Amino acid sequence: MDHEELIEKYFAKSLNNDEKSMFDQLMQTDETFREQVVYEEEVQKAITLNERQVLKEKLQSFETKKPKRNYTVWYAAASFAVMLGIGFWTFSNDVDTNAVYEEYYQSYPNVVAPTVRGENSTDIKSEAFYSYDSGDYTKALTLFSKLYDTEKEDYSLFYKSLSLMELKRYDEALTSFEQFDLQKNNGFTPYVKWYKALTLVKLKQEEKALVLLQELANSTNPMQKMAKELVTELE
Repeated sequence: MDHEELIEKYFAKSLNNDEKSMFDQLMQTDETFREQVVYEEEVQKAITLNERQVLKEKLQSFETKKPKRNYTVWYAAASFAVMLGIGFWTFSNDVDTNAVYEEYYQSYPNVVAPTVRGENSTDIKSEAFYSYDSGDYTKALTLFSKLYDTEKEDYSLFYKSLSLMELKRYDEALTSFEQFDLQKNNGFTPYVKWYKALTLVKLKQEEKALVLLQELANSTNPMQKMAKELVTELE
């Protein structure tokens, strides 16, 4: 079994006995595998910190909106169809992409580096994340851009793209997201697809957004449930 799929099934709590044994063995013998699992755990912990408040605000927003269909957001019963061999989807003309974007967008947390300033104040990486966490997205953008130009690491490109989203520079954010090689399928991949899809929604490119969202909805990953929900809203 592919390591990425094994990790995804672990977080989905769907490992069978053989897969559990394989997972435990890899955790003991494969450092790269272990680091990937730890990274995913940190991502989920960071997201959970604000989960209750986000859910409360989300549910409150639903109470003021007239539902488009007879379904509940968190327990949608209908599955969506995978459209093979068809190059387009038909959308409802009344989809308010700005409202959809505002409903689903939330800032992604810093899960890479601590934000304590002090001895490392001259470290560009620390400064970049300090700026990001402080809401100084203009400075964060400059620093993450510089980091990516010199290191070519996925984390710096990801946070550069997020900084552009926070600055409402969506065309530039999309260009930045498009630099990712989504075939790598590493720890950032599902989040890159999710935020790229939201950027496409904001830019009224729903067809392209749906391609990414259906990929997320059809595989086990941290954004699967939200992707399924958003697909339902857009179709």
